Amino acid sequence: MKVICGISALEAANIQAATLTVGTFDGVHKAHVVLLKRLKQAAAENNTPSVVVTFDPHPQMVLGTRGRTEILNTTEEKLEQFAKMNLDLIVILEFNQQLASLEAEEFIKRILHEDLRMKHFVVGYDHCFGQGRRGDFELVKANADQYHYTYEMVGPVNNGGDPIKSSRIRRELKSGDYDLAVEMLGYHYFVTGEVVRGRGLGRSLGFPTINLNIPPGKLLPQPGVYAAKVIADGREIPGMAYIGGRLTFGDETITVEANLFDFDEDLAGKKVRMILEHHTRSPRKFDTPEQLIAALAEDKKQVKKMLNI
Repeated sequence: MKVICGISALEAANIQAATLTVGTFDGVHKAHVVLLKRLKQAAAENNTPSVVVTFDPHPQMVLGTRGRTEILNTTEEKLEQFAKMNLDLIVILEFNQQLASLEAEEFIKRILHEDLRMKHFVVGYDHCFGQGRRGDFELVKANADQYHYTYEMVGPVNNGGDPIKSSRIRRELKSGDYDLAVEMLGYHYFVTGEVVRGRGLGRSLGFPTINLNIPPGKLLPQPGVYAAKVIADGREIPGMAYIGGRLTFGDETITVEANLFDFDEDLAGKKVRMILEHHTRSPRKFDTPEQLIAALAEDKKQVKKMLNI
């Protein structure tokens, strides 16, 4: 899978043909996968590369028209998900005010036609692009003859009677049904970050933890205890994760940490991935540290049972 970043690099790539789709693809969830599989199939039918045009940062982080948006995947994480699909080319365009002000017709002409030589456009049923989101399916159809491409629409993928969307998954992760969010994603939600030194509070309680510094803008799911696995140095280490404040000690600062089972190596400074498999309980404030220690011991038993260890 080849990755091109920026319009200048795209222009220099001299691409001769493409079957493509355009979208943010935050989360690369089950509905996205259906569209991307159709993209690959259509590319094979047209004997052209399969191309995804996507954006960094997330458009809503620039436009802010829907309030604060937290992302399901960083760009690096999203590229990992794309790689699993064996796509041919990913084009990452910097989303800024200049790109946001580009008329949809001009986006088709300059980027999709002149730079990518689009032969076939696979369009998500609810995707819009260009200034004011005017680039809908009707506009795609209206420009097809002029720029010599064919097109098709991929419809919604439903869960529980409603379409799977990144915004819906975000809501469930933040304050709803974690298992439903995972079902719509098609994989367990994860966070990736650098291990940083903590206060040593967990170690003093008999449950040493690693603390993660998560990139700004990355969505943290609802606070609480999770059955988790941490990927570090190519190893998968089971443990229980915690997202939230240290309420028993009067500290409401949100932390992301994990107690790793049968593991006591120093991971400080290393980049690790924390895969959150099950949400087990919400945060609680205990009257004494001893009550917290007892609760953590019960958490560990429950998590080990969930992880079959």
